[in-house]
Amino acid sequence: MPALVHHRLWRLGAVLALAALVVVPACSKRRSLPLVVNQPPEVTLTQAPAAANRPYFYAYEIFWSGYDPDGRVDHYLYCVDPPTQAGSDTPWVYTQENRHTFLFSSTDADSLGTPSNPGGFHVFTIVAVDDHGARSPVVSQAFFSYTVAPTVRFVQPKSNKVFPPYVPPTTTITFSGDDPDGQTSRTPVKYKYKLFSQDNLDFDFLTLLLRPDSLRHYYANHNWAGWDSVAGDTARVTLTHLQPGGTKYVLAVISFDEAGAYSPVFSLDTNMLYFTCQYEAINGPAITIWNDYFSYAQSGLPGTCSFCDDPTTFVHLEVPYGKPISFNWHAVAHTGNFVRYYRWCMDIDRLDDETQRSSQTDVRHWSTWEQQLTTAVVGPFSGGTATVPDAHHFYVESEDDNGLQSLVGLDFVAVKPTYSRPLLVVNDTRFAVDFARTSKPDSILTPGGPWPTAAELDTFMFARGGVRWRYVIPYGTLSPPGVLLGYDYDTLGTRGLSSLTLTTLARYRAVLWMCDPALAYQDTAYAPNDSRQPITMLHWMTGAGRTNTLSIYAAMGGRLWMCGGGAALNSLMSRNVFSNDHSGFPVFSNALGELVPGRVMYSVAHWQSEISTGKTYRAVVNPALAPTWPGAPDYSRLPAELIEREGGDTPDPVPPMRNIYSFAATYDAEVLDLPNTIVDLPDSTSALDTLYTTGEFPGGDVVMTLYHGQDNGPMVFSGFPPWFFHHDACIALTDFVLQNVFQLSRAPLSRDPRSGTLPVAPATLGRHVQPARRAQRAAVTRGWR
Repeated sequence: MPALVHHRLWRLGAVLALAALVVVPACSKRRSLPLVVNQPPEVTLTQAPAAANRPYFYAYEIFWSGYDPDGRVDHYLYCVDPPTQAGSDTPWVYTQENRHTFLFSSTDADSLGTPSNPGGFHVFTIVAVDDHGARSPVVSQAFFSYTVAPTVRFVQPKSNKVFPPYVPPTTTITFSGDDPDGQTSRTPVKYKYKLFSQDNLDFDFLTLLLRPDSLRHYYANHNWAGWDSVAGDTARVTLTHLQPGGTKYVLAVISFDEAGAYSPVFSLDTNMLYFTCQYEAINGPAITIWNDYFSYAQSGLPGTCSFCDDPTTFVHLEVPYGKPISFNWHAVAHTGNFVRYYRWCMDIDRLDDETQRSSQTDVRHWSTWEQQLTTAVVGPFSGGTATVPDAHHFYVESEDDNGLQSLVGLDFVAVKPTYSRPLLVVNDTRFAVDFARTSKPDSILTPGGPWPTAAELDTFMFARGGVRWRYVIPYGTLSPPGVLLGYDYDTLGTRGLSSLTLTTLARYRAVLWMCDPALAYQDTAYAPNDSRQPITMLHWMTGAGRTNTLSIYAAMGGRLWMCGGGAALNSLMSRNVFSNDHSGFPVFSNALGELVPGRVMYSVAHWQSEISTGKTYRAVVNPALAPTWPGAPDYSRLPAELIEREGGDTPDPVPPMRNIYSFAATYDAEVLDLPNTIVDLPDSTSALDTLYTTGEFPGGDVVMTLYHGQDNGPMVFSGFPPWFFHHDACIALTDFVLQNVFQLSRAPLSRDPRSGTLPVAPATLGRHVQPARRAQRAAVTRGWR
């Protein structure tokens, strides 16, 4: 009977997609977007037997399909029996087809083969190429004359013939196998492995590296003599007594299926692990430690100090007073090792003090070593005073199976709010700055682009009014009163700031944080003479390894209003997954792990489903708003609709050196576009009220909300810039938030921009905490400053 009759059907899984190095810029008329990395395509290989009419041959009709997440698959490249010698070029065959019948010769055509000699095999490989030239990872499959060969691939560490991993003298190697046509399981029934060293004589080491397939030719003919075996469900091998000092090794692993067929493709990319033993360059496990306010991760790179008791290397952070503080951690051991256990302590006198704890509350000594010990709760703390801070030192240690240890030290201060001042306005925008004319004193270059520039926004928000507007024509023009005139507030500009402490925020009962959609051009400290824009403070402090003092402030009960159309973008951009972005604009999803606990938009604003950015919409009040909870504000004070002031439709006076078309016709909004119900109140009522939507309720996306639950103080989030709308509407919206929600008072001063000379506000209103530095030395500030 022909061997062909015994062919079976099977399917193979999809391959992984890797990031390509081709980048294409996303375009927008409104702002610069990050470069979008072209993603490589994917190719899925399936195959089924086909009838062969020639003796001593067997045939497979092989099918494949391709997918490109950000484009299209242009063509495929395939090869039958690619060369195995190192450095050889693969003779790829170009095709745009999705199927082909291949005829393979059999070295065992007159029988079905035996478990020890399953017959001849062939290898089919294929890659997909997209319209930008990016290639998918290579997919390959080996065929024996009567069965599909099982496969095996190293998992930890991964094979890398160009940059071989290094391991300690005792290491555990893990791998995975797959039997596509297994009858009872896709797990191979067993594995065989053998370790080769550059110093032993089992096999010529250079030949093994240059011609990996020579191993199969030699040992298959000797029935794999000298190879050790492990069961199919044990996909790991522990190697001991490796020689440090740069000794090179190769571990070869093959898998066997139920029919006795083995994985015949020997390659330094799959089943042969090329590595080096280098004990002195290996660190202990790399520890990551985090809570709701910060995240810090040791690099784990060779040569870095994984156990360093130098206080200058410790992490410094602030925590809220009066509540327990949780610390969570995990560690990743070096390649080939595993984390054996952890321990922690706080405020210990000496790190080498091994005195056992006297009780569970004795945190001043090390806890016992435990493998599952990955969290600790300390506090609450009193908060101390300005002269005697409530400072503490927290330590975590981990140890791997080689006895190598790592240490993370945290120096933290518990901060108690004073609320000595009513309001802090943080200007975290990155609008264009003005430039002085060198040839004409007391004048500037005509501002370009849409209103506002940085100075124009300062004047619109903060001006006292009735003050000569500097650097504008005609000379003597008086500034109009700002939106915040009459409130007692301080301002803080973030251009040039390297940090913002919780101690600073904790002085204020409320914080108004303005952040436009400007993205981070650099994630480093700001240099005064750098021509590039500095990153926003919100983007900086929400990055990995930094303390998010804004979230801590809210958790302490501080009142927060974030607006400007860029707060979500800047706080989440470092976590963005490009695959779900829409038309080049970021989308942040809980389902993809972008919008998760510990991030200000999720934990403080309580936008927890999906946020879309870059959308241009109206802002219409939610007609279903009702004061259904104790202390609810008077929602009737909200403007029914926020009207943009584009073109000639605005009733607002035109700023100096501008015309009626200087106002932008559109704005970039951040919206909540999936259902997002937050219920954390005792009476089970919603703790998140929708104030404005982008259209007729309930069909529009949510663009402004008020959170009034138990997790943090009242939090208002506006996914739009209030200054984009009519002056009167902006004032009404601001008064609603500051007076009705935050319970702040305001002096009765006129803010009518149409008035002539207006009374100047008292000097106590509108103070500067920190002057904002401009990005260029030639920049000037005009307006009331």
